[in-house]
Amino acid sequence: MQKIKKFNGIILSLLSLNISLLAQELNNDAGLACGTGIVFLIIWLLVMFVILAVFIAIIVFIIKWIRKDAVARNMPNADSIKWLGLLGLVGLVIYLLKRPDGQMPPSNNRYAR
Repeated sequence: MQKIKKFNGIILSLLSLNISLLAQELNNDAGLACGTGIVFLIIWLLVMFVILAVFIAIIVFIIKWIRKDAVARNMPNADSIKWLGLLGLVGLVIYLLKRPDGQMPPSNNRYAR
């Protein structure tokens, strides 16, 4: 979380620096500088959206994988253990340490070979 805060601080600092330098370069044309700043702000928001989307995709993948593995191992709490995935990689490590050891029983799934 600290890295994201640091990244946001750097981007916003560069954005404000860009606006002030551009306003000086354009003979104090604040409207054009502000418009350029808005463009950079939109780009920054898009980057933050992509980072958030990747984070959510990883969480969803972990939740689905934990659920699939728990069902395959016939764990009695397979429906509730999948929520460990909300913790992200920490939840995945906890699940991997706490799941039953050994081979999985044969699957009744007709697609498994």
